[in-house]
This record gives sequence, structure tokens and C-alpha cells, in this order.
Amino acid sequence: MRKWFVALAASAGLVGLGATGAVASATPHQASVSVAGAVATPATYSLSALEALPQTTFTVTRRTWRGSVTQTDEGVSLETIVNDSDPILPSDKNASLRVVITVAGGRRQERTFALGELDPGFGNHPAYLTLDAGGHPLREPTLIVPGDRNGARTVPDVGEIEVGVENPDTTTPPEGGALTVQDGGYSTVLSPAELASLPQKTLTVTFESESGEQTHTETGPTLDEVLLAARIRPTFNTWVAAVGSDDYVATATPAEAWVGRRPLLISLVEDGVPLPMPRLITDGDVMGGRYVDMMTNLVVGGSLLAPPWGW
Repeated sequence: MRKWFVALAASAGLVGLGATGAVASATPHQASVSVAGAVATPATYSLSALEALPQTTFTVTRRTWRGSVTQTDEGVSLETIVNDSDPILPSDKNASLRVVITVAGGRRQERTFALGELDPGFGNHPAYLTLDAGGHPLREPTLIVPGDRNGARTVPDVGEIEVGVENPDTTTPPEGGALTVQDGGYSTVLSPAELASLPQKTLTVTFESESGEQTHTETGPTLDEVLLAARIRPTFNTWVAAVGSDDYVATATPAEAWVGRRPLLISLVEDGVPLPMPRLITDGDVMGGRYVDMMTNLVVGGSLLAPPWGW
């Protein structure tokens, strides 16, 4: 609950915003950001090294006690930082969609993303290590997701970026159309009847594929409903790897739907025809790479960073 309060406070301008509107840093030491995990080229960036990378200018609206303020910020794409570290990928189709990222900042605030959400060829929902907020240089980079509905995924004073590559095995459910949901050592199976009994939502989605543009009407429970039915309560650090019967894997995060304005659906019916197996739908993606067909299991995880001592 404390992490959630800090995130909301940052988005509301109660913490992290100075009188000028710039994000204030509480730490006077020389800023640095480390990139580690399942990467071939781990790195540590000083503030000047980050400033030397290609910068993106974007607008962001923040809620403050004075009302909504829209300003122009500048920073480095999180996707660029991660790709420059060379995630260690298997030789599978769209293997970069297996990558998940945890960004940690001051007071050990953390947020986890799927690289596929950030990728302009797929989710096209970028996040930035902001170095200049409204014309005011920052002493510590702040992670900002300008397309989000609020600042819940803002991370001030970023110091760590941990990269993971999820390569789960396909788990064949005991019944056709059922879905196995795994979280660490915990596993449960949702039968077709249980999936169909959950609240159903209908989406009309359009995306690009190898055969051209496709538009489909999909009906099924949301990813949130499926996780709750499996007795899993997601957080802002939850990631989900959808696994197809052909071992195809793509990751998403519930936060994409919560604040990213991107509905996530487990479709059971497509264009009025029941599907033989569930299908992951990531509405809003440019390409359909994260639309996982013939899905057998969902593998769920959390922050990639070990908790600090004493937690």
C-alpha cells in the first residue's frame, strides 16, 4: 500500500515536484543507472552518459494541487536502454516479446514492464528516463510513461534497471480449452466452463500481421478476471507470460490495462465462433505478435529485483 501512495503522490505533485514544476531530487550524490540481469552487455550510465544518448522530447500532463499542468520533457527511451544491453534471447520467433523489465528508484519504488509494450512495432507505448522536466535539468533521472492515464508508473530517482527473459515451458492442460495458471510453485487449472462463467467483455481489435491488416471481434474475460479466478492478485510489478501450444511466448503486464489504456483479454470467442483454446488479446498493439493463439498456460511473476535486506 505504501508504494501505491508514493506513486499517486508523485503523479499529483505532492512529492517530486518543486515550486518550478521540475522534479526534485532528494539525493545529492552523482546519479548513475545500472542495467543488469539477462543481458550480454550490462552497463552503468552516469548522468552525463545518459545525456549523450539520443534524446526524445515529449509532453506530459501532471496533476498538481494547482490543477493539471502540461509541460514538455526530454529523456532517453527505456526501450533503447534495454536493447543496448543486448537481452539474451532464444532463437524463437519474436523472442524480444519474452523480455520483462523492472525499474527501481528512490525509496525502492519499482515498476515492471513488458518490452513488447514499449516496442514501437508492437505496443508502441514508450517510457522514458526523463532528464529534463519542463526545461529544468534533473539531478536524478525519473521514469515517466507519458501515454498513461496517470503517474502511477512514474519512478523518481531511477538507479537500477533489471532485465529478464521469460522462457517457460508449455504445460498441456488436462482438458481442451482449459488454461493452466502458474505463479512460482503454485499452479491451478481453469476449465473451459470456469473461464466461460467469468464476466465476459467484447472488443473489436485491429492489428497488422504478415498477411496484412486484420480486424476481429473478440469475447472473453479480462486478464484481471482470469488472474483473480486463479487466486492471484496482481500488482504494478506483475508480469504475465502467455504460452501457446507451439511454445510461442509473449509477455504483458496488468498495469498496461490499469493505467496504459490497453485492454488485455483472454478471448474465448472470435468473430462469433468459439475458439478451441484461449487467445491472449493485447488491444492497441500495432502488430499482432502479442496475440498468442492456442494458449495453454499463463506464467505469472513479479519484480525481478530481490527485496533489500530487512524487507
